[in-house]
Amino acid sequence: MKKNIAVSYLILLFAFMPAVISGHNIIKGKVLNESTNSPLPGASVRLKGTSEGTTTDEWGNFGMDTDYESGTLIISYIGFKTKEVDFTSHTEFLVIALTPDVIDLSTVRVSATKITPMVSIAQVDVNVRTVNTSQDVLRIVPGLFIAQHAGGGKSEQIFLRGFDADHGTDVNISVDGLPVNMVSQAHGQGYADLHWLIPELIREVDFGKGPYYAERGDFATAGYVAFKTLTILEHNMVKLETGQFNTFRTVDLFNLLGKQARESGKNAYVALEYFMTDGPFEHPQNFSRLNMLARYNQIVDQKNMFTITASMFNSKWDQSGQIPQSAVDNGTITRWGSIDPSEGGNTQRYNLSIKTMHQINNGMLNNLLYYTRYHFDLYSNFTFFLIDSINGDEIRQKENRNLYGYKGSYVKSFSLKKDNVIETLFGGGFRFDEIINSQLLRTKERYIILDTVSFGNIFETNINLYGQATWMINKWMINAGMRLDAFKFEYNDKTTDVYRPSVKYKNIFSPKINVAYNFSGQLQLYAKLGKGFHSNDARVVAKNDSISTLPAAYGADLGITWKPVPRMIINTALWYIYLQEELVWSGDAGTWEPSGRTRRLGVDFSFRWQIIRWIFFDLDINYGQARFVDEPDGANYVPLSPVLTSTGGLTFNHPTGWSASLRYRFMGDRPADETNTVTALGYFICDFKLNYTFRKWTFGLSVQNLFNADWNEAQFAGEYRVTTTSRPDYGLTYTPGTPFFFKGNVIFLF
Repeated sequence: MKKNIAVSYLILLFAFMPAVISGHNIIKGKVLNESTNSPLPGASVRLKGTSEGTTTDEWGNFGMDTDYESGTLIISYIGFKTKEVDFTSHTEFLVIALTPDVIDLSTVRVSATKITPMVSIAQVDVNVRTVNTSQDVLRIVPGLFIAQHAGGGKSEQIFLRGFDADHGTDVNISVDGLPVNMVSQAHGQGYADLHWLIPELIREVDFGKGPYYAERGDFATAGYVAFKTLTILEHNMVKLETGQFNTFRTVDLFNLLGKQARESGKNAYVALEYFMTDGPFEHPQNFSRLNMLARYNQIVDQKNMFTITASMFNSKWDQSGQIPQSAVDNGTITRWGSIDPSEGGNTQRYNLSIKTMHQINNGMLNNLLYYTRYHFDLYSNFTFFLIDSINGDEIRQKENRNLYGYKGSYVKSFSLKKDNVIETLFGGGFRFDEIINSQLLRTKERYIILDTVSFGNIFETNINLYGQATWMINKWMINAGMRLDAFKFEYNDKTTDVYRPSVKYKNIFSPKINVAYNFSGQLQLYAKLGKGFHSNDARVVAKNDSISTLPAAYGADLGITWKPVPRMIINTALWYIYLQEELVWSGDAGTWEPSGRTRRLGVDFSFRWQIIRWIFFDLDINYGQARFVDEPDGANYVPLSPVLTSTGGLTFNHPTGWSASLRYRFMGDRPADETNTVTALGYFICDFKLNYTFRKWTFGLSVQNLFNADWNEAQFAGEYRVTTTSRPDYGLTYTPGTPFFFKGNVIFLF
């Protein structure tokens, strides 16, 4: 009965809306960079003196349905001079070129046209900060922390809003629409390896905290992060970096077509990244990573465009896993030593995607068809000699995966009358993961197989449908959405002699509502309510009915965004998240670990201030409290959930070509187990960057951990045995954080 009601609500709310609303004047146009004639995606287009507005798509196009017969458009974009353009009902198509300028926070407007109020701040951060590593790109999200515990080859551990999201269980991550999170992955559910993203290609970071966004499905409980890369290159680029610990990196970006082809709407480029380092460890990491990407774009006509993208990624590394604090304290190993130097791994990913965009009936239809080939092979030893005191406890996790998917959406705006606009969004798609020979093996020195813990094939299908309507009337924005996800989980266990696949079907409805009120262009109050979910591992849910297949998360936000002065932005939000079930799958043990219901509450604070035109200050402070609902006080801590975190810094961008930044990140102490017997130690780290640009050349240096602090990056509490003859122990294990690390770089644009 509840499902029927939800389906009826979805149909009534969205399906008939286009039939009862009729627009009046359609204003169309394109926003370009005056210097390069390239499109400006995400530019703000507002109707002066009203609350009506929109943003340009990735080709710089925009369309507005308005009841006004004439007026003035205000076009703004971070790092460009704002421009005003008049229009009338007879205007057919506007081509608007913006002049590059220094970044100016006064051009950022607090607007109710977006349900993610912090996106404008993220766009400022992307333009102001220098992002040089795949780890840096995630740190753009205010309040998001990461930790690496395999020397840079393994997916980062992610912390956001009181969640230790492991490698992505509660944070939905995508790049140009391609899912990064891997379901039912050999090491962990939602495993999100982002190392195939070349940082220099990022043009936009879209993010939202909490389960409030209809277009975001699985894993979007603590939030989502959506990266968008460059549609076209404005310049060719060669970049070289070198530093301590035998570190070397090169990034090369090249346009493949000439000016004449680009002017006719055709564009193609390739990008290459190669990175290698030994790291500060006593046993060299021998880490290497190769990324390649090729993209072809074509504007067929004013209403039809398509993009084809192919990419490949390969990384490998040795050792550098976590070590026990007790072994360092008693001198068994140094901080940069290792109990098992045979740890390491290899990961490969190949992507092919085709994206099309079509203007139909004054709306935009987007289609994305994609395929991913993924290989994962990881060697770890977390307990050393606890289980097998002779051979050690090394494990091998391996899988080969084919991922097929489609996403489609249709967006259209309708003007009811002046300052009264409704934007509808309909979408859906499917995802099919075919995982052949998912393995968990007990090994010695990598290649000696001692035991097979789990071995089988996994097939997981997700079909989804969503819709939302955003009503902007005067100073109000009301967004209501509904999402339906249907899953099929199948596991074929190859450790048994009988072929007997385990299969389960499950679906979930996720309603969302977001409301914002703009007191002015400088002050906004917003509230959010929503339901989200994360899926659990197919190997568990297909065989068991006693645990949640799709644990739901219920969230609420109350926030304010304020510009007290033109070049200052403040955002504060109180939030609450309730999760039906915390964890069920331990990829390292090949079994599930049932954990009960949790609740989290906290506050986020973000501050951006452009002190003068070329000096920026930013500050983020985040507090969260995470507890199990059904456990007694003192035994109800959620292990490793962040409590108090903060980031901030000063950034200097002078017109003479000099730029610099001094940044810090702080994470406070937090419980490492349910009883807070073991504490994960906090840290305070500073990084510094300095660059000088002269014509087409840029010379720079960067220092990580400027003051050479000893700090622990990834940390865990657990039982272990350090040697074959020692007694079992319980305590903290960790991966040491990067020491003082100096790098230099040179960039040439042509």
